[in-house]
Amino acid sequence: MVSIHIDFASVAIIAAFYLSGLGLAVTSAFQSRTPQGTMAWFIALTLFPFLAVPAFLLFGKKKIEDYDQYDRELLDVRRQIESGIAPFRVTKETTPLERFLVHTNIDFLGGHEAKLLLNGRETFNEMLTSINNAQSYIFLQMYIFRTDKIGSVFAEALITKAREGVRIYVLYERLGIRMSRTILQNMKDAGVSLGEFSPIRLNKLQLNFRNHRKLLIIDGATGFFGGINIGDDYLGYYPHIGDWRDTNVRIRGPVASLAQIDFIKDWRFSQGEAIDSRLAPPVAPGKCQILLVNSGPSQERSLNLLNHIEIINSASHRLWIANPYIVPPQGILDALFIAAIRGVDVRILVPSKSDNLLVALAMEVHLERLVKAGIRVYKYRRGMMHQKVILLDEKIAVIGSSNFDFRSMYINFENSIITDDGELIKDIDLYLRRDFDASVELDRLDFRRRTFRHRLASHLANSLAPIL
Repeated sequence: MVSIHIDFASVAIIAAFYLSGLGLAVTSAFQSRTPQGTMAWFIALTLFPFLAVPAFLLFGKKKIEDYDQYDRELLDVRRQIESGIAPFRVTKETTPLERFLVHTNIDFLGGHEAKLLLNGRETFNEMLTSINNAQSYIFLQMYIFRTDKIGSVFAEALITKAREGVRIYVLYERLGIRMSRTILQNMKDAGVSLGEFSPIRLNKLQLNFRNHRKLLIIDGATGFFGGINIGDDYLGYYPHIGDWRDTNVRIRGPVASLAQIDFIKDWRFSQGEAIDSRLAPPVAPGKCQILLVNSGPSQERSLNLLNHIEIINSASHRLWIANPYIVPPQGILDALFIAAIRGVDVRILVPSKSDNLLVALAMEVHLERLVKAGIRVYKYRRGMMHQKVILLDEKIAVIGSSNFDFRSMYINFENSIITDDGELIKDIDLYLRRDFDASVELDRLDFRRRTFRHRLASHLANSLAPIL
């Protein structure tokens, strides 16, 4: 007689994984995913639960449920800021696009003075000047903060102002911090409040939500918006990449006051504590009209995706997009294809040298599709092109932190400013034309020349698009 020994503990573990996989597969079916995404998760969770269950728990969620729970707690701060900016709300006859954008955000605000900043040197100089002139408080939020020459300069500037009695809050993304412990400790010792926005929340089984916003607010009066982080690479000090082309904007006016709401909320959510909310009243030194757009995975709908699709759909004759990471959801691709069919001059500007090899490989799949659809695609040749800019006809310009990828559209916290200011749009038009002149336009032959191994690598990289 053959004796059969059953390890009931192992059987229980195996059964638990398969039952968990089945339960999560059902859960996934009720979430707002594409049919392909739902089917992929269902197959993986039911057939390969040992790999898929941990992956789904950490990467499968598309919404943060507990971010908005602080809205009631921060109601007084919101009321204070919104009452202060109320006199600057723009009341005018708006276009359908502007009505859509206002519906999903707050009104356009007037009274701004705006200055374009075209690279790291210009941006860092303006930032440091504003920090040195701060009187009451500084809010600094960065996705990447490196421990290098320029990072040390920023740290010393913040330390100096903190010792002068200026209230300083620095919020950085945990996976993006590159500051040495010594410098961090020196900042803390000087009185700088440091906060870590961590995508790793094991108690919530989350490992996927990143805070990609870049923001500097000085005394509630001056704000910096765009795609730049703090690091020597933005100064062109990385030889393998070269000079760094970026577009940021320094804004003085009520939108800087408005941007404080989301900074304060990000701080409360990530740190579990409130900040000193003695805020300065807004200023209005100019005439430029600006709309602030914030987005993130707490929103019921993916507003960043909807905003981008509506902007593309609104183009009548020109749509120029500069973005370093073009790995977009299908909805954006379809909107671009339709715009090209309508006869819109659609142009896409990307870097020829990228700081992310995997994304660069995945991007080639989409660039080929765009070129085949008659969309003009340019590769910038003077180093890394990192700006996130959209120019729509002669009526709208967008400058922000959003990439054209799944993360920015669905699961990252992002911010942008949108303006209909004629002078600012003319300046952006001028500099984009110079960028196109410094680029090479791709055609179908460029993609046909690739080897089979290269094309296979591109398609394999693109299969990871939802998590890149």
